[in-house]
Amino acid sequence: MPSNCLDINFVRSCFPTFAEPLAAKTAFFENAGGSYVAGPVLDKLMHFYRINKVQPYGESEILKVAGTQMDAGRQTMADLLGVPVANITLGASTTQNINTLAFACAPLVSSGTEVIVTDQDHEANIGAWERLCERQGATLVTWPINPQTGELDLNDFSTLLKPNTAIVCLTHSSNIVGTINPVEEVISRARPNGTRVVVDGVSFAPHQWPDIPSLKPDAYAFSSYKTYATHLGVMYVADDFLDTLDPQCHYFNRSYKNKLLDSSGPDHAAIAALDGLGDYFNNSHAHHFGNSDITLYQKAQQVSGLMHAHETDLCKQLLDGINDLPINIIGRNHCEGREANIALTSAKHSSAHLSRALAAKDIAAGNGDFYALRLLEKAGLKDTQDGVLRISFSHYNTTDDVDRVIEVLRSIH
Repeated sequence: MPSNCLDINFVRSCFPTFAEPLAAKTAFFENAGGSYVAGPVLDKLMHFYRINKVQPYGESEILKVAGTQMDAGRQTMADLLGVPVANITLGASTTQNINTLAFACAPLVSSGTEVIVTDQDHEANIGAWERLCERQGATLVTWPINPQTGELDLNDFSTLLKPNTAIVCLTHSSNIVGTINPVEEVISRARPNGTRVVVDGVSFAPHQWPDIPSLKPDAYAFSSYKTYATHLGVMYVADDFLDTLDPQCHYFNRSYKNKLLDSSGPDHAAIAALDGLGDYFNNSHAHHFGNSDITLYQKAQQVSGLMHAHETDLCKQLLDGINDLPINIIGRNHCEGREANIALTSAKHSSAHLSRALAAKDIAAGNGDFYALRLLEKAGLKDTQDGVLRISFSHYNTTDDVDRVIEVLRSIH
């Protein structure tokens, strides 16, 4: 029988970190900066390093085994996303992947074209396009946020979209504001215009596994180290978009579609370990839904639904617990239409003070601009260096973790 809720005890048993004393005593809310790693991923990472940390591929058996493990990691990521493996680029980070993509977009961007970015994005999805426009003499257009809410207005986008708009770059959900942006509508309005849409899913993917087949973006990027795996950037690029781009690989690799945007081969073991992420989703699906012969993509979507519902309940618990305090939530102060990623400021204390007070009680939640400095500036935050306190959830957080946060925040207000 399908389960209606996430089994938190099972989930935490899948993360070896929680068996360690330091992690066991810590309520970890730094998940937007990087999540804990699932056990099967760690197992495959250590296996690669221990058994066959070699240059992969070749005639020798040990080289073949290493290559086979890397191929499995790539294929698993593609299967989880429901896309062809040839359309997946694995890089050192999403920042690198987007920067490489921007270089590759030179044929599409010239002095007669425009590129739209948003004030809401992480700097990785602004700076790369800004530099591209400077190099190509193109016009960079900014889709502004509402300073009061931090959100984007779709009507503003319709005004900004022009016949010469080559590319639109936006975040699926901001790492500060947390609102889920209307990416589907942006894509549907941009496509008849011939405009490409690049989506930064780094802050979205940890809370809802990307559904690329339904979304149909031109490019979608996120970070596997924020989705319980190794430190890599994962980028999907659609065939008809990829065909228009300048290759960024060695010239002799141009016949390999999955290498066209591979500008610097990432860690071999980290790629091989991605196969363990498939094991984690498979095991989670079997535990919650029973044995099934549906695809890994379908399993990931179903398990992700349980994860998201659990996180949403925790997020509501936090917001309800602090709603009478002199605290300002950046973005929506309710869970509808947002991710479980809360950025806030206090009328009584600096964000750094809030972070230190939580740390004193073994609660990890940092402060700063989180690479979204432009957003904080446009939102009118006076001290952007102190920034916001960010409490970012993952599906392995518990109600007790949230109670501890609420207790500290209430005690100092």
